[in-house]
Parts: sequence; C-alpha cells; structure tokens
Amino acid sequence: MKFAIFLGIGTFALLAIPSSFRFVDNGENLVVFSRLNGVQSSALEPGFHLVLPLFTSTYSFDIKTRALTWKDNDPNAYDPRLVSLSRDGQEIRLELTVQYQVVDPVLTFNSLGLDYEDYIAAIVRSVVYSETGSFSAQALYSTDRAVLQAQIREIITEPLQSKGIQVRDLLIRDVGFAPEFVKAIEAKTIAENQLAQKEFEIAQAREDARTIVSQARAEAGELQAKADALNRNPEYLQVVKSKVFGESLDTLVTK
Repeated sequence: MKFAIFLGIGTFALLAIPSSFRFVDNGENLVVFSRLNGVQSSALEPGFHLVLPLFTSTYSFDIKTRALTWKDNDPNAYDPRLVSLSRDGQEIRLELTVQYQVVDPVLTFNSLGLDYEDYIAAIVRSVVYSETGSFSAQALYSTDRAVLQAQIREIITEPLQSKGIQVRDLLIRDVGFAPEFVKAIEAKTIAENQLAQKEFEIAQAREDARTIVSQARAEAGELQAKADALNRNPEYLQVVKSKVFGESLDTLVTK
C-alpha cells in the first residue's frame, strides 16, 4: 500500500515538476489560463516562470512588430491582393501591408483568442472596400493613393487598439487596374501632353512674332526719323553720303 502511495507521488512529481516551469523568450509574452481562476491579469514576460502544474495552460503571443500582407503569388502573404471597386466602378487591386504589434496580450486573448490575425484581416478588408469606393479610379492612378492609405490606417487604428493591437503602419505598395483602363489613361495622358506641347509651340510662335514686330517697328522708327531729318535739313544728305563714300565722293560726282 505504501509503495503504491510513493509510486503515485513519484509519478505526480515527474509529471508536475517539469510542467511547472515556463521559459519566455525575448519578443514573446505568455498568457496564463488557470482552471481555478481563469485568465491571469498580466502576461508572463521574458525569463523563467513557475506556474501551477496540471491546472494551468499558457498561450504564446509574439509581441514584436509583425506584418500582414495581401500580395499575389506570395506564399508568405496572408491572401492575394484585395479587390475592390472605385467610385466610377473600375476594379482596383491593392497590394497592401499592415504592420501591427500586440501590445496587450491578455486583452487580445480575452477578446479575440489566438486567431487575432483573422480579425485584423477582416477589419482591413471591410475598410478597404468602403474607402476605395469614395475615390475615382483616375485619382487612385495618379494623385490620391497616399490619401487613401492615410484614411485606411486612421480608420482601422481604433477598433484594433480596443483589442490590444497597435497599428504601426499601413502601406499600399501597389495599385493595379484593368488593362483596358490603363490603356485609356495612357492614351489620355499622351493626348494631353501633345496638346500641351502644341499650346507651348503656339505661345512661343506668338512671342517670336511679337519680337519680330517690335524689332520691325523699331527699325521703321529709325528710318522714319532719318527721313524726317532729311526733309527738315537737306544738307544732312551730304553728311550721310560723306560717311558712306568718304573721300571718293568728289571723284564719283565729277565723273
């Protein structure tokens, strides 16, 4: 009987003692759940810890900044690109990355469990679908991509923060459009550039014409001034002749 008791105690010790220790690595926290009093209010930080054996379970949370990415043909991505519609009904394909950090593992565990990335993805998808619908496709193709990025980040921050998750950054890495739309935009851009070039050439020609007219008017003014001078003083012609012909003037006249 005593042997059985000692054997039972020894077996319990062999099972319990190793399971009483937890080592938490750097960049990691452990959420502790006890069958006696539920989830412990604070997570275990890096280092060695002693927990109540058999009645306690621990759940690891990576507390480093992590990334959730939507990208085509990438085995490490959460999903392929997010597909949505612009305000004018064009299909928009976003390659997007959310950088986040679990800053309160206990809160995250209590509200979302271990599948918190699925919650992040659902929030991001919902906001992307709603926000791209407020932009025209041409605006996203040219100038408003940064505006959309800022709006999505701002909107997802609060609901994730309420679950113990901090948004560190959100990056729209690429925006894809239907090939037909891209060709139409490129053709429009080329036409606008050609029109701008023609307008520049016309403006330049007008400026050159104004310059020529101004020069002609100046030359005409000089000629008119000389003519007026001759009318007022005929002897002025002799002065002009002497400047042109010099000493040969008399010889030419006598001949």
